[in-house]
Amino acid sequence: MALVAAMLMGAPLAVQAQSPVLESAELTLERSAAWLQGAGIEDAGNGVAVYKLTYWTPNLQGNSALATAALVVPQTSCEIPLVAFIHGTMFLKSDAPSAWNDDAGSKPIGYTLGAYGFACVLPDLLGLGSSPGRHPYLNARVNARTTIDAVRAAREFMEQQNAPLNDQLFLMGSSAGSHTSLATTRMIQEEYADEFTVSATAGINGPYAVSPVLRDVMLEDQVNNGGANVVYMLLGYQAAYPGLFNSVSSFLASPYKTTLPPLYNGMHSVFEIIPQLPAVPADLLPAALRQELADQPDSPLNQKLRENSVFDWTPGSPVRLCYCSSDHMVPPENSLIAYDSLTAHGDAPVELVEMSSTASHGECAQLGKDNVIAWFRSLKVDCNGTTVGISPGAAQAPALQLHPNPLAGGTLHIDLSGLTLNEPGNAMIALVDARGRTVQQEIGRFGPNTPRAALEVQPGLDAGLYSVVVTLPGHRLVQRLVLAH
Repeated sequence: MALVAAMLMGAPLAVQAQSPVLESAELTLERSAAWLQGAGIEDAGNGVAVYKLTYWTPNLQGNSALATAALVVPQTSCEIPLVAFIHGTMFLKSDAPSAWNDDAGSKPIGYTLGAYGFACVLPDLLGLGSSPGRHPYLNARVNARTTIDAVRAAREFMEQQNAPLNDQLFLMGSSAGSHTSLATTRMIQEEYADEFTVSATAGINGPYAVSPVLRDVMLEDQVNNGGANVVYMLLGYQAAYPGLFNSVSSFLASPYKTTLPPLYNGMHSVFEIIPQLPAVPADLLPAALRQELADQPDSPLNQKLRENSVFDWTPGSPVRLCYCSSDHMVPPENSLIAYDSLTAHGDAPVELVEMSSTASHGECAQLGKDNVIAWFRSLKVDCNGTTVGISPGAAQAPALQLHPNPLAGGTLHIDLSGLTLNEPGNAMIALVDARGRTVQQEIGRFGPNTPRAALEVQPGLDAGLYSVVVTLPGHRLVQRLVLAH
């Protein structure tokens, strides 16, 4: 198909906020509503067109470089919202959304959002798709800026087509893309609030706590399947932070310093990488680096790990964190730590939703996507200017209330009077620390006439943030608790 938005202008010397970023947009394919319905989206309301966007964004050195993204546009005449969906861990350049091949994981969600009347931009991110160089895996600022410029490019293209977007912007990601979705919302809130207003953000089993969770994976002397991601992150940090490492030998032990880097050039799948990894990720690292990580909290690498964690801020717009306690790829404590931190400094509109206690990482991703799409649809402003809405009235009591909070020890009173309980039933009451570890657990009984229980908090627990998790048939409720001495 013809190029619908050809060369707009030469590369600027530096990408400035609100300056044009779109370089080109090429039509990839079109799908009718009937085709989408036959593909499993039974209530598809319209057909879609898929484009490949090429746009300018800062590279790892801060210079303007070209990046690519896919854009799914509904075939409708009214103003529509925009969703930015950020993919999970991806090793092959050819799997990037802009390639739009049948094996790419982002294709179904792009079709689904488009079928429901959302424009959806899916950034490849630097180093993937048609973008040269190393992919900055789990680099919060770089990937957030690349995503913001993809949003700008999508807006520019829609304006050129005389099909402007409305003011709603939704962000969501899966796995590593969840890390970027939170990083992007944080960057918009802190640096681009005059340009964007985020309607809602969602993350699905994301590695938000690079430190301490991934750091601990790098130190623990036990079998773990996170080795491929550890190497991906360290190679990306070497490319993004000159001087952090003297050489590959500074962060990869022999023989991995020789055998692994060539496999991370975007031409090798994870199935080629995994057989080359040790069973214990800590064995990847030289002894000196492991000691530095363990004993020097302010070492350069420890600082970068903390810098690239994305849970230490307070959202000003709704956030939903979906996870599965059974996820062995991305530890669930990432979501628990993020929830506790994001809500620690006020009544931030953050939800923590456990999708399953048995699902795998991939299964959890699909459950989360379905949940988030339904949530976004409930928030979407329709062509007539109305929205379904999701929030209860301001006077409605929270489903789970804790008294006293903060708690200095002793008895914690748990109140479920804000939840409709039709019949009595047993509930599991768990106290979870900020690392996601269950430190206390017991059975409570709730019902229509007994919406309250008490937990005798065991002595000797450290002061700090905890989560009280109440699980009963059909419900899983989480509320933060400050334990003081």
